[in-house]
Amino acid sequence: MSLLSTKGAYGLMSICEISKGDQKNPVSLNDISKNIGVSRNYLEQVLNTLRNSGFVSSIKGFRGGYYLVKTLDEITFYDIFNALENDFCLTSIKMENSSYDIFFKEYNEKLIELFSKPLSSFEDYQNQAKKYLNYVI
Repeated sequence: MSLLSTKGAYGLMSICEISKGDQKNPVSLNDISKNIGVSRNYLEQVLNTLRNSGFVSSIKGFRGGYYLVKTLDEITFYDIFNALENDFCLTSIKMENSSYDIFFKEYNEKLIELFSKPLSSFEDYQNQAKKYLNYVI
């Protein structure tokens, strides 16, 4: 069982795509869909959640699309995953045995800490990936 669903993964990818534009040059739904390889219908659900959570906004019309409301420094991985996963944690079950409660509380806190880096730190992963690019003509 995965801790993160497709909503969380596609949400992260969508935010990274949207960050390439701005309010004057929003990123279209078609471009996001094509670049991350997910259907427009599913992507609309993800983007609606991100918009309702205050991370993105949209402009309708011919040159419309999505843009970030906050900077990548102001958004953490945890913020995105928590918004899309509806309570991103190992478990939210209340345990009868207090030792289990203590265990899950400790690891839920570690999970939050692990994903509390700002999305701007994703650039490090992009730089690592560039090391492995191989251009062939």
